Amino acid sequence: MLLQRQYSLPNCTLRIEGLSGQAGAEQLDIVTLCEWEIIGQNQRVKGGKEFLVALLNSVPAAAQTWLSGVKLRRSPQYPIQVEIQASNQVVLHIPRQLLQGSPTENADTPAQNGAGETLEVQLTWLQLADLVEALDQLCSDSQTLPTLIPTFHSLPRRAIAPAVPLRKQLMPLGIGAASLAVMAAIFFHLPVPERRPPREEALPPTPEAVTPSPAPTTPETPSP
Repeated sequence: MLLQRQYSLPNCTLRIEGLSGQAGAEQLDIVTLCEWEIIGQNQRVKGGKEFLVALLNSVPAAAQTWLSGVKLRRSPQYPIQVEIQASNQVVLHIPRQLLQGSPTENADTPAQNGAGETLEVQLTWLQLADLVEALDQLCSDSQTLPTLIPTFHSLPRRAIAPAVPLRKQLMPLGIGAASLAVMAAIFFHLPVPERRPPREEALPPTPEAVTPSPAPTTPETPSP
């Protein structure tokens, strides 16, 4: 039996279609379609369960990064990579192998790379927040996919952008190397000091040895 679920937010709509193995059951056993419609961009991105799982693993992590203030380069451990840009913009890089539909349908986007291996979807933070809310409602709905739980992992160090740019980190090293080069050039042009023999300092005159004078002798008085 075909079942449909729809989660509508002001900036996006998430629609899930699947099959249930039991008649009258409300839970989906197989996901056949995951359609994400971005309101305001007239864009629909379609995929299967792999696309839905990739959204669950990637988008909440990007939202956590946004709330924590940690700048993230890219998340290589996720199929969908999230690139945070300036001016309140974020770009999702979605592999086309996760998508369904005709190539022209998903290629109808203003930004895409030349190789065509990934679909780039540019969002504002408000649109991303609505997508996170739609995914949260999906995970909280016990009548749709109760076993579908987003997984959270700690971010690797290489995925976090440094707080201080590399240029500023290398600036003191560059200034030190330049100062050392300038000082080496100055000392190179200075004459080499000549070595002079040590002067023989005049020794102070030694006092002459005083010869003790002989003691005066009294003449002997002749005896009468």
